[in-house]
Amino acid sequence: MKILKDVMFFIVPLIFGQYVRTIEWFTKIKINSDNGNEIIYDKTIIIHEFFTQSKLKCWQKCLSFFSSCQFIQFNANEKCKIYSAINKSFLNTNENIYLREKKLPRVHFINGSFLDQKQLNNNFTNLTIDLFQSGLSLIVPYAFQNCQNILTLNVSSNNLTRIYSKSFYGMSKIKFLFMASNQISELESNIFQDVRFLYYLSLRNNLIKNLDDNLFDYSHELVIIRLELSLIECLHKGIFKNLIKLRYLYLSNNRLKVLEPWFGSLESLEFLDFSSNQISEIQNDTFKSMKKLKTLSIFSNQLSEINSHTFKGAHNLEILTIYANKIQGIYNNFSKDFKNLTQLSLSQNNLSLVEPGFLNGLVKLEILRLFDCNLKLIELSSLVNLKILSLAHNKITYFSEDLSLLTELYLNNNPLNNLSNPLISSQNSSLQTLDISNCVLINIDFEVLRNLSNLEILRISGNPITLNNQTFIGFKRLQTVFVNSVDVTRLNSSFPNIRFIQVG
Repeated sequence: MKILKDVMFFIVPLIFGQYVRTIEWFTKIKINSDNGNEIIYDKTIIIHEFFTQSKLKCWQKCLSFFSSCQFIQFNANEKCKIYSAINKSFLNTNENIYLREKKLPRVHFINGSFLDQKQLNNNFTNLTIDLFQSGLSLIVPYAFQNCQNILTLNVSSNNLTRIYSKSFYGMSKIKFLFMASNQISELESNIFQDVRFLYYLSLRNNLIKNLDDNLFDYSHELVIIRLELSLIECLHKGIFKNLIKLRYLYLSNNRLKVLEPWFGSLESLEFLDFSSNQISEIQNDTFKSMKKLKTLSIFSNQLSEINSHTFKGAHNLEILTIYANKIQGIYNNFSKDFKNLTQLSLSQNNLSLVEPGFLNGLVKLEILRLFDCNLKLIELSSLVNLKILSLAHNKITYFSEDLSLLTELYLNNNPLNNLSNPLISSQNSSLQTLDISNCVLINIDFEVLRNLSNLEILRISGNPITLNNQTFIGFKRLQTVFVNSVDVTRLNSSFPNIRFIQVG
């Protein structure tokens, strides 16, 4: 939008039966076909028209409609038209249109309607203002001035593009603020100055590129911040300096390339998500003060190694999700430094050159995902509490481990060829789900599988073996088997207590 500022008028009008100090002006506007603005609506609404030789009278008539008038048109035929809303296409074909640049405290909608301070206060009486998916296009400063008792404001899934200073002035008790899924690209630096008890903030799925380093200066009570699905490329070092109570921070699906020591004050942080960015470097001391961090998600990035400094300081991590990177190296003492890990996902990294025993010592680990890692050999004997293990899509030719607590094992798409040794060597196996599909198995000793006394689900399709009418006799708890399509009907008839499902 191109705005021509050559004509400007300032007025102090009488509105709503009382004098309100406000600065207004009329600005001639011109819309470029490839640009938009929060003043544009989905239709054009004309509320009055008349003939006059005076442009000033046209403006005065507009003001007589108080808040309804937003645009005027004064053409060469000396005709004045007053609009409450205009469509973009209308502007592209009409000239001499002026925008009423009013600073009246209210919220505007794309259909040309609005709610003023009184309406906002009277229409929402249950401590929540819910304007979700309402066509909201603009929040004028002080619009919520009379909403002192509101605890939750939801303006998500609207057409907001900018949040101004004092937009939330008066909402002194608000704790939950939802602004997700708008088109917000700009946040003025002190928008949260007046909402100091804010607990939850969602700005996810917007067009934010930069955050002012003073944005959260007054947000001492914030516990959860959601900034994912935006365009953030970098953060200022001091942006989180006052967030002493923050526990959850979401920054996934942005454009971050490097992680720096931005988090020095976040000593209460427990959850941090940087997944689906473009991160190729983590600087030293990035996680230095994160002694309470429990969950770190950094999958779908460009990291090439985990060295002794990568996550230094976050030694109390319990869940580390780092799949779909380009990791080829992991330092030797990794398992000693992160001995509290209960869940680890390193899938879709090339770990072929990593030492087979790099997991030794992770005795608390319960879930391990290493599918598609180009692995030929891995040592798992020390993982005594492991319950879920995925080693699918690797190059493993032999597997037999003493993992008595394991309940789910995924070995599919490995070149196992022959299955004659116990997969779980312990006497009392807890295994309930086993996937050995597409493993080029030409021989299976089904007695090995029968000894898995708790087995309930078996995936065995995609192997060049023959399944006969004796194959599944003797399984104590087997409920579901995934097999090739040619075997389904016959096996369902032979073993009515087992459900056979076709694959392929």
